[in-house]
Amino acid sequence: MHLRYLEYLALVIEHGSFAAAAQASGVSQPAISHGMRKLQEHFDAPLLMRSGRRCVPTELALQVASEGVSLANRVEALAAATTRRSNPEVLRVGLTPSAAVVCAPALYGVWCQGHPRRTLELSSVDEGRLLSGLRKREFDLVISPRPRRYDPSGLECQSLYQLQPLVYSRRNHPLAGAQTLAALQAAEWAAVGPSVRGPVDVLSEAFAVRRMMAPRVAAKCPDFTSMLNLVAHTDLLAVVPHVALLIGDLRKQVAPLRLRETLPLYEMWWFHPASSRRAAGVVAALHQKLALTPHKP
Repeated sequence: MHLRYLEYLALVIEHGSFAAAAQASGVSQPAISHGMRKLQEHFDAPLLMRSGRRCVPTELALQVASEGVSLANRVEALAAATTRRSNPEVLRVGLTPSAAVVCAPALYGVWCQGHPRRTLELSSVDEGRLLSGLRKREFDLVISPRPRRYDPSGLECQSLYQLQPLVYSRRNHPLAGAQTLAALQAAEWAAVGPSVRGPVDVLSEAFAVRRMMAPRVAAKCPDFTSMLNLVAHTDLLAVVPHVALLIGDLRKQVAPLRLRETLPLYEMWWFHPASSRRAAGVVAALHQKLALTPHKP
């Protein structure tokens, strides 16, 4: 049983629905639903009952949530104690998969080059878990999109870079010559997930603005390499935020669609605790060192 599932339960009880709990925690609604299903598997009696659009907790749910808060507090205290003893020569950075590809070389240059004792530890998960982990001091620095309505109190944050995502398909795809989003309405998509806000949501926004039906995501992948490999061998389409994600033979196997419409900009932010001078220094150097290759078809 994952501790975060207990945290999700407490948020559902507090806010009354999966959607409101997702917004409060900075994760996707499917992540909340998945967590509640996994948590329910440990109990024979129901934890939540539906009443209209609200989720009403049972007595069992209230008891589980109460015990979960106590456990979370003890774990956070232990994590804080561990953080105080952490090695100052180790920089722990949490990034989303695309940010890891784009930023990792620059981070290595900023932190490790010229400092033989230093170590860079990179972790890549979804935005919600990254930002939650940052507040628990599991990371020194996080680079990810900023979820909508996210409250960054206690953190320093700023936009790091913006990219123009493109739609990719395998070469010789039946829709390879499409010139509009409307021509893609019947297509199926692959995505990296789960994600709070990323390329698939950028695509959904583009469809919604034009009052088109939301794109169907038929496959969710753990990373961009596996997603693009899937696109290269199927009729699935995918949104790619940066050309650096096309590794090796993938550059020959997939190609961007030349659409007249552009997708919304894909924005990455950096976050670190407001009290962390070390992370602030890394971010300042990263701004100077990071040179992004233009994303062109």
